[in-house]
Amino acid sequence: MTTGTVLTAVMMTIMIFFLIINSFQALLLMFSVPELWSHWQLADDQYFHTLVGSESLPPVSVVAVLASPAGSVAFARMLLELNYPRFEVILVVDGENQDGLRDLVNEFELYEVPSAFTVNVKTRPVRAYYRSRTNPRLLCIDKPSGPGGDAVNAALNAARYPHAMLASQAVLFESDALLRLARPLLLDRTVVCVGGVLRPNNFVLSKDGRSRHTVVAGWTVGCQTVEYLRTFMFQRLGWNRVASNIVYASGTVLFRREDIFGLGGFDPESEESGLDVSVRLHKYLTDIGINARMPVISDPVAWSALPTKLADVGRARRRWIRRLRDSLSGNVSTLLNPEYGAFGMIAMPYLWLGIIIAPLLELLGYAGLVIGLLTGVLDASFTWAYLASVLGYGILLSVWSVVFQAVSFKRADQTGGTGRLLAFAVIEALGYRQVMAFYRTAGLFAER
Repeated sequence: MTTGTVLTAVMMTIMIFFLIINSFQALLLMFSVPELWSHWQLADDQYFHTLVGSESLPPVSVVAVLASPAGSVAFARMLLELNYPRFEVILVVDGENQDGLRDLVNEFELYEVPSAFTVNVKTRPVRAYYRSRTNPRLLCIDKPSGPGGDAVNAALNAARYPHAMLASQAVLFESDALLRLARPLLLDRTVVCVGGVLRPNNFVLSKDGRSRHTVVAGWTVGCQTVEYLRTFMFQRLGWNRVASNIVYASGTVLFRREDIFGLGGFDPESEESGLDVSVRLHKYLTDIGINARMPVISDPVAWSALPTKLADVGRARRRWIRRLRDSLSGNVSTLLNPEYGAFGMIAMPYLWLGIIIAPLLELLGYAGLVIGLLTGVLDASFTWAYLASVLGYGILLSVWSVVFQAVSFKRADQTGGTGRLLAFAVIEALGYRQVMAFYRTAGLFAER
């Protein structure tokens, strides 16, 4: 077998691979349409006003780890002003963030209280617990510096309510976020946790907890916005109809504390263990005989600031792929295992192939294309067919997602409108995507 024959076979295999992956993503986008329709039927404002006074809503503990002193007071106020009947806010202050703790003490008149709760997950020592004289919903925990997973476990131990939601300083929550996240729990008893889609929008948070949105029109932010719409919004809605979703506990997710305790808590050595928890949760619930649903809702519950530098985006993607790889490797027994239903037979193979392996094959394909053209092994017709399958199909999916965004949601996007996003849908596939493939491939081979 000649070298040219081998190269042609490899390139053909990679092209077929991406045709299958892109077609499956197109299927997810199509499935997102009925999912959006079902949410529209329930997203009535009058209905939410009724929910505020409902006794059936589960009380919620909102948990956050404050690693930066900047905006600590504004962030706390934003969470405390959420429109929900019964909830509390638990802020874990990192050991080196004493300026942030000082600001919280002065603003909310914090005073030290003894620990009075059951320790469900063992954690590293805590310095002190503080309650607020001005707002009884607020509890602050002063903890020595350590991994984020251990800090979250400490907060979940101290929480009073059966349901919890993790919050991040990089996320701006809508005032009715908890109402929208809690709604599926009332409608379906098989739902054990609910995920919300993070919308991209850079913002500045004022001291009173209200946001001042800023317009960031750079191409890096625009490309990320398109990526978010395609991958983290509409495709995740489509997963609701295909298999149980992957809900990232470090994002806008409402979950039961008892399920997290059943897992043994978050990884105490991990800075961001949300991915690990989401995969472990599927396995744990199936193993104990619970056929649970974990839907993602389309309602605008939170907005996330996007990095403005390409290198920062790349490093974030590298970390994300590394964490996903470790999580999938640690739960490989679910892969193609019919005992775990659609999660094991559909979701797990897709995560391995479409997320973990795809960037490596994409880079190999570009290299093979260049070599094939330079040596004359590949002709122009195959080159155009390959580019159409890998890049053209991807552009089509991005354009589709942008159009869905324009039709489905009236809120203006930060990048200047649908026209600009359509332009970014093309730019994203011709430069940005290749750089991200490089970073994601680096994450595949990176050590912890």
